[in-house]
Amino acid sequence: MLIEFSVENFKSLKEKQTLSMEAATPLNDLDYNLIDLKDQADKEYQLLKSTALYGANSSGKSNVLDALMRLRHLVKRSHQNQKGDKLSHEPFRFDKEFVDEPTKFDITFIQDNIRYNYGLSYTEEKVIEEYLYYYPKGRRSQIFERQNTDEYEFKKDEKEQKMIKKRTRKNVLYLSSSTQFDYDKTTKAFDWFNEILNGIGPGEHPELTEFTYKKYDGDETSKKRIQKALKVADFGISGIEGDIKTIPVDEIKDLPLEFTQLGLSDEGELKAVAIQTKHELEDTEGTLPFFLESEGTQRFFSLIGPIIKALENGEVLVLDELDTKLHHSLNKFIVELFHDPEDNPNGAQLIFTTHNTNLLDQDLFRRDQIWFTEMDPKEGSTDLYSLVEYSPRKDKDIEKGYLVGRYGAIPFLGDEKILKEGG
Repeated sequence: MLIEFSVENFKSLKEKQTLSMEAATPLNDLDYNLIDLKDQADKEYQLLKSTALYGANSSGKSNVLDALMRLRHLVKRSHQNQKGDKLSHEPFRFDKEFVDEPTKFDITFIQDNIRYNYGLSYTEEKVIEEYLYYYPKGRRSQIFERQNTDEYEFKKDEKEQKMIKKRTRKNVLYLSSSTQFDYDKTTKAFDWFNEILNGIGPGEHPELTEFTYKKYDGDETSKKRIQKALKVADFGISGIEGDIKTIPVDEIKDLPLEFTQLGLSDEGELKAVAIQTKHELEDTEGTLPFFLESEGTQRFFSLIGPIIKALENGEVLVLDELDTKLHHSLNKFIVELFHDPEDNPNGAQLIFTTHNTNLLDQDLFRRDQIWFTEMDPKEGSTDLYSLVEYSPRKDKDIEKGYLVGRYGAIPFLGDEKILKEGG
């Protein structure tokens, strides 16, 4: 479970910006939107089950999610870097002083009832600083600290960690490297990034369509859950049939039209999937190739498999532009899956961006679950802040207040006529 994430000098995020999933203590409403838990030291936490990010286009809300996913990518993949490989570094570019400065990430999360704090700073050339602490008995305990790229401090398993240090390149995260060498005290933190934190972007994701179909076809429990979701969505779909195949790349011209290409398999062959949806209508029944379903239906189907997986495993699901191609009722349905204790028994969390202002409802969200991003017009940098800062009354219409600019984070449109001569 995610507690807090901070980022500095990444894309439009110039100064340090922090997204917190801890409940604001003065709020005492919508308790079912909270995760109550204790760690191994009996420290109590109240964490949010979901957070919605609003803001104008180009305000930087997607960059907040991108930063979290960039950290995940670095942790998962940096050990593959060879000597001279560049780290993915996208600093704030509207200030020359920041272009050559490191990007900084800091994250606090709970894994197996233990709190961890991990952070790093890096440029495209190398890791500058890195650290991992954990709190097995309620007090911070150092697993490792790294400064000036090659200067390490170890207070545990010093001999073993020094061996790993010698094999860690300057362009590789020690968290990644040490996990590859099976160092047990970093493995749990790595597993959180690898297994618990997951993200989905706004574009088309045929691999997720394949995932949902495999989940549907894999076991009866998942099948019933997906069928129930499709029924609630009111697409008129009563069942799914599918076929997944791999063919040699040189035979791609022979691939039937109903198959969607997924990419190459591990053996270098083309992977493709064909799905047929069953429809039982009042006077007839039949099947429809999946690619002929509406784009909204295809989007929902691609999302529901990963969403059910997240709910089952207690994952943190980061979803950019939740409302893409989906009706408001489906947006709300997805959010309520995470809020419902029966659908979400394992403390899964949803973090998403959206333009759907119909979700700005204090019967759906607590104030600490609503966040905004606003672009500074002078610097071109993003400011991230919570609705809690405005302390609106419970009876206030949050959607109306947002649309009239009470909380910022909306575009202000001029009245210029774009086709006016001489404009």
